Amino acid sequence: MSLNANQASSPEGTTISWLTTPELCSRLGISRSKLCRWQQRRVLRQSIHWVRKNPTASKSSLLWNLATCRALLQPQRQL
Repeated sequence: MSLNANQASSPEGTTISWLTTPELCSRLGISRSKLCRWQQRRVLRQSIHWVRKNPTASKSSLLWNLATCRALLQPQRQL
């Protein structure tokens, strides 16, 4: 299987799509400030919902796991 730069393979063999912050906000229809607020409140957790593009740099850009973010946020949107 050929993966592009923003994809990875999980242990289960499924493909994980990692998106930049603007891409994720666009796909989920939410603002960047709301996404950052959820991250600060630890609704969205590191290594589950997001990772650093460069793990050794504390100011590195983030990459977001579309599937886990979408799964977490779907129940909240129905309220």
